[in-house]
Amino acid sequence: MTEQAKRVPPKGGRKGGTLFPKIDLKKAIEYNKKIVSKTHTSPQPESIILPGVFNNNGPDGKIRASALRQFGLLNDDNVKMEATPLGKEIASSPVDEIIPHLQSACLKPKLFKQLYETFKGDTVNFPKLKQQAAKLKVHPDSADECVQIFTSSLKYSGLAELDGDAFKFVSQPTSKNASDAKPQDNKNDDVEDTNSGDVDGDDDNENNTPPPQLPIRQHAPSSVQVNISLDPSMDPEKLEKLLKLLKAYGAI
Repeated sequence: MTEQAKRVPPKGGRKGGTLFPKIDLKKAIEYNKKIVSKTHTSPQPESIILPGVFNNNGPDGKIRASALRQFGLLNDDNVKMEATPLGKEIASSPVDEIIPHLQSACLKPKLFKQLYETFKGDTVNFPKLKQQAAKLKVHPDSADECVQIFTSSLKYSGLAELDGDAFKFVSQPTSKNASDAKPQDNKNDDVEDTNSGDVDGDDDNENNTPPPQLPIRQHAPSSVQVNISLDPSMDPEKLEKLLKLLKAYGAI
């Protein structure tokens, strides 16, 4: 009597447990650039976005779309898809202003937010993170993958750095107010979506405020009148020093 073969779920199939993005933030940002470009003028149907952005019209494409949705980069109504305001902000931000937006996206997934809040300011090794993920009901078979994607996303967004065999978490996400943000920009890039309105996907530097120009100090015309008799035999160096002194006082 032959023993019934054990069924093996297909790769990418849902195993159950707490949901988390199946790609890291760096890869999600690569897809984000494409979706911002594809939906620049209007939302597009899934039949265009999945193969055109995620290079797959099947389950893998939907898993990648789900990851972008969890990072707060993709909106969809089960009919059409489009980039979110946060996704557009990331696509258009210059390098020196992008970090707060990346950190906002990194902490959009509920599980990632919970893990970060648990260990912020601490140095934690991989097994400890895996243990905490298990407490948050991540499927045991997915725990390693979850922590790997989580820590990779933290490092990419500047929320943690590798310290030997452990990860050192920053105490707080970077605030836009701490950077050279526009004075009128009061958006809160914490866990909630930004309400920034549409922003083109192309780099746009016309709103960058140029550095302020320091006023040039000018000497007021001097009221001193000086009569100078130049001796042709005067030493040239002494003459040069005399002229500089007179210029400094505005006499010439």
